[in-house]
Amino acid sequence: MTVLDKSVPFIRVLMVLPKKTIRKEVKLHEDYHYVPYDKNLNEDWCKVQYEAGLFDSISEARQKLVSMLEEDADFFAQNFLFVADKTGEIVASAGLWFGHDFEVSRLRIHFVAVKEKAQHKKIAQSMLTRLCMKYDEMPGKYPLYLVTQSQSYGAIALYARLGFTPYLGATDHQDADHTREAWEKVTRILREKAIRH
Repeated sequence: MTVLDKSVPFIRVLMVLPKKTIRKEVKLHEDYHYVPYDKNLNEDWCKVQYEAGLFDSISEARQKLVSMLEEDADFFAQNFLFVADKTGEIVASAGLWFGHDFEVSRLRIHFVAVKEKAQHKKIAQSMLTRLCMKYDEMPGKYPLYLVTQSQSYGAIALYARLGFTPYLGATDHQDADHTREAWEKVTRILREKAIRH
């Protein structure tokens, strides 16, 4: 997990994961642990999201969280993970949430964020494997999906290692031709960044 690279043009894309792809949870690094959600963590969630670059301001993150809790506070409490370090500081969060990219609402991986000081310790990988396995226990016929974007090329590489693949079909937002075109552009960015690093 890395912060967003705002020097790259923003291109929104989807990835999907067939059920039962992940069969083993990656355990958290020994310096970190999961914390059950309670409302006292709301501001921590906003700070993590903002520091990871998923919102332009803390106030934007707060507004989004308020709208999510208004939509379904119980679902948020049961399906968002919070990771703390040894001091108790929340350093990461990710969850399952309602996606509206298809004709019917489907669950997706949402708001995967790790503070910069806690990155490169497999925290995102741990949260993702836990969430994917949790999704597999839920009834439903659709594969799990996530929305990502070109500025998150580090995250795209992680998702691909876990088994997520580009979604190339139509969505409620665009037809399949535009979806494939978006992925072609993102793939060029991924190749360019891989060469530079």
